[in-house]
Amino acid sequence: MYPYYMANEKWGKGNGLKIAHIDSGINEWHPHIGKVAGGVAFKVGNDGKIVIEQNFEDQLGHGTAVAGVIKEQVPEAKIWAVKIFHDRLSAYIEVLCAAIEWCIDNQMDLINLSLGVNKDVEEFRFICEKACEAGIMIITACDEKNGLYWPGYYESVYAVQASDQVHSEMFYYHEKEKIQLQTLGFPRSLEGPMQKFNFQGHSFAAAHMTGFIAKMMEKQNIQNKEQLDKFLNTNVVQISYE
Repeated sequence: MYPYYMANEKWGKGNGLKIAHIDSGINEWHPHIGKVAGGVAFKVGNDGKIVIEQNFEDQLGHGTAVAGVIKEQVPEAKIWAVKIFHDRLSAYIEVLCAAIEWCIDNQMDLINLSLGVNKDVEEFRFICEKACEAGIMIITACDEKNGLYWPGYYESVYAVQASDQVHSEMFYYHEKEKIQLQTLGFPRSLEGPMQKFNFQGHSFAAAHMTGFIAKMMEKQNIQNKEQLDKFLNTNVVQISYE
């Protein structure tokens, strides 16, 4: 199996693209972030119904750290915080589906899902397909070790795993694999010894890949997954180990 590489300087910076980051929110005061385009929060209310709020402040840190990677990769993209995690990094599947529905209604170009689901749910599969049909690229982390296969195993999305054999301007592409993409699984650097305590893993690989795909979409005027698949299959550069 061969890895594939693409040089970062060939791509754009995400200008004009709208990226929805579905996670624990975003803290705009963080030095890696700054002002975002907007945000929204979804949760289950006391009556069991899904509630939509405007406060997307991040209480857990995961969403902000992941957003920092996207911001570094595509500083000119418009990032939207779509908060579904509140006091812990878990949420009902109905909340996630509602968040993706919001992304469709608000005409996002990409959705970053630095998360995974351990069950194939029909409603979830349907909403991912609906987003794909609307021309939205969904890029998701896929953690096979912990059984978080979905939505990565859906054909309507791009599944990503972390690799320790790449850097921040490189990814592996395997057309025939369930998980087609592998790239760097580290966040932006922190000063001093704090870096070793920072988040890392598949979540950040998804964020790097969201940035890569946004760059390709901008530079190549790609409008949907079919066009991106064709571009990846015909334009990436094949490399092999000597």
